Amino acid sequence: MVGQKKPAKGKKIPKGKKVAPTPAALIDAAGGSSAKKAQKEEKERVVNPLFEKRPRNTSKPKRDWAKRDLTRFTKWPRYITLQRQKALLLQRLKVPPPVYQFNKRQTLDSHQAREVLALLNKYKPETKLAAKLRLKKQAEEQAAGKDVISKKKPLVVQQGINKVTTLVEQKKAKLVVIAHDVDPIEIVLFLPALCRKMGVPYCILKSKARLGTVVRRKTCTAVALTEVESADKNNLAKLIDVIKSHYNDRFDDIRRSWGGGALSRKALARKQKLEKAKAKETKKAEKAALLA
Repeated sequence: MVGQKKPAKGKKIPKGKKVAPTPAALIDAAGGSSAKKAQKEEKERVVNPLFEKRPRNTSKPKRDWAKRDLTRFTKWPRYITLQRQKALLLQRLKVPPPVYQFNKRQTLDSHQAREVLALLNKYKPETKLAAKLRLKKQAEEQAAGKDVISKKKPLVVQQGINKVTTLVEQKKAKLVVIAHDVDPIEIVLFLPALCRKMGVPYCILKSKARLGTVVRRKTCTAVALTEVESADKNNLAKLIDVIKSHYNDRFDDIRRSWGGGALSRKALARKQKLEKAKAKETKKAEKAALLA
């Protein structure tokens, strides 16, 4: 027709509206052809008695998982990984004698440590409440006209590296106890040498936390005993004799003993393999020499 535009090439000419097909659910509800077809299929299906139905239960595995060590798969906290790495480095690298003397193998044994702690615990620093009550009692006695000035303060252990160092330099300390796991170690590194020079008996105790319980703190680097009651003097003298023989008198042994240098399992296996190969070669050479 004249005046009408021809459709562009590739474009489809729109036709009349299509009617949407009836949903299958409605056909099934009405008992349509699909429902009849399904019933017919069920009748025709033949069940073989040799094959049993085994419905799957995917929520539960057929057998339990094998028990395994999950240590290598565990994400440990950062402080644990750091302390393990540090311990491993101390095993592998060569440790000089001044540092190696603080190794836990060089500390007091459990029996000696118990005796030292039992003595130190008798001279624990008093709590704030105990000090308050003592001062209150003294004030009441002073008000009553009693002599309070002549009374001495209770004997206690001296704590902290600065205080202990001063007491050692003045030769007032009778016994010095140092923790083995002070970090950084430089805080207490000089103290054993200073004690030896000044002739003060010293010992190294396992765990700064254990030493901290004596002075009512979480941790403590070092403590010193200056005075003890007359009842404990004999006990202190015995402890000093034992401690001197273990630490002060063993100065030459301590300054010669190096730590670390332990090989890993892989390195040991490699070393053993090389030694085995060398032994085999020497055996061969000896055999060849005998035959010749």
